[in-house]
Amino acid sequence: MLNVSLFRALQSPPPPAKSNKNSPLYQNLSTMTSRQKKPSPLGTSIFVGLRAADTVLQYSILQRGWGSQLIQSLGGSVVPFATPRDPALAYFGLGPYPAILSALALGASAKHVAYMLGIAEQEMTPPAAVMIAALNTIFNTLNTMFSLWTITSAAPQMATQSASITDVIASSPTLMLGLGLYIVGIVTELASEVDRQRFKAKPENKGKPYGGGLWSWATHINYGGFTLWRTGYAVSAAGLPWGALVGVFFFYDFTSRAIPSLDKYCTEKVGCRRPGSDGGNTMGLLPFIVVVRSQNRQRSGLMARK
Repeated sequence: MLNVSLFRALQSPPPPAKSNKNSPLYQNLSTMTSRQKKPSPLGTSIFVGLRAADTVLQYSILQRGWGSQLIQSLGGSVVPFATPRDPALAYFGLGPYPAILSALALGASAKHVAYMLGIAEQEMTPPAAVMIAALNTIFNTLNTMFSLWTITSAAPQMATQSASITDVIASSPTLMLGLGLYIVGIVTELASEVDRQRFKAKPENKGKPYGGGLWSWATHINYGGFTLWRTGYAVSAAGLPWGALVGVFFFYDFTSRAIPSLDKYCTEKVGCRRPGSDGGNTMGLLPFIVVVRSQNRQRSGLMARK
């Protein structure tokens, strides 16, 4: 699941659409991932280790000036960081805004690790672990690098070291929006996975799809939560344009590939239908967001829930 949700999405084989069936990317995803429920200590260790390393990488890009050095080597310039006045921030060598971005990377990694160690049942193959962790790192690094542009060009006041984290957040409606989406999304995704795990832990529910709790709001609420927090992370780092691009990217991937494939797997392999999936419209990622499907093609769209 660039996280939990991306992990589940990558486990879904590609849809049988003619334009995608021969794609090397989809073939590689199908080969790398597994739906078998069994321990995978090697793959899990690789994934957890790489996700932990990503937190250190994002921190180092900001605190050690790796990002600034790269920008300067390309002919750009950045606002130099002064020593933070807040003792806690000074200990880590970060100003308020860089500290917020580092915390977002830490929160994402912590959620991934918690999921893998406490919730995940499917096998995590080593190739899948490397690929999923790498995709997370790519998006996180883009966010971190773009945040330097935000500090330098879009909102120079964010480079002020004397301000508190609360002051920085309060001074930027865009940052408040981004953090709000991040918190709602990450809590929604993790809570939905925990809720479903409790349902599946009961013997009488073996093989049954779960449609209660948060899952009654949308058939793929975990994917929706993932899309929200990834969008919020991007908005916090580089504003609305980058956040919209990231959100659309994941929305399209989930609705055009992961959701149709997962519904098909549940119907044909498991022998059950997911709540809300009747071969027509499926309440997909979030309430009021519907996946529209027909017999010969699969597409996504925004529709009001009737």
